[in-house]
Amino acid sequence: MKNGPFKVFIDRLKNDDTEQILETVDPDFLQIQEKELVFVKKILVSGQAYLAKNHLILDLKIKAKAKLPCSICNESVETPIEVDDFSHTVEICEVKSAIYDFSDEIREALLLKIPQFLECHHGHCPHRKDVNNYLKKPSKDTHSPFSELSL
Repeated sequence: MKNGPFKVFIDRLKNDDTEQILETVDPDFLQIQEKELVFVKKILVSGQAYLAKNHLILDLKIKAKAKLPCSICNESVETPIEVDDFSHTVEICEVKSAIYDFSDEIREALLLKIPQFLECHHGHCPHRKDVNNYLKKPSKDTHSPFSELSL
């Protein structure tokens, strides 16, 4: 089992208790080794864990900041990465030793929220004008191959 903060002790939740989760951790636990993706500040994880019949339920919010390259000029841009409604369920019988480590779920939720395209200056990259010369101009005469078909 990994060492780290993201652990829920199942035996502490037996009597309809809810465990409040509030963790602020360094992004090292993400084990990201990309040159172009860097998490720059501590990651905040808040929420709760509780039992519902034979399931452990996690309801969490995750906040982080990452640096990514601008899609236009390739300069590094800092952007917030937020997961506001993360829910995860696991059957208690799948939890070995009554301690559930949810660090992999946190990592996966954050990585899924990374934007595919990011532009510096809040979407107004000053180099966009240089790229526009290579983009196709919108056509006024659009052809729709199925426009003659009626419903």
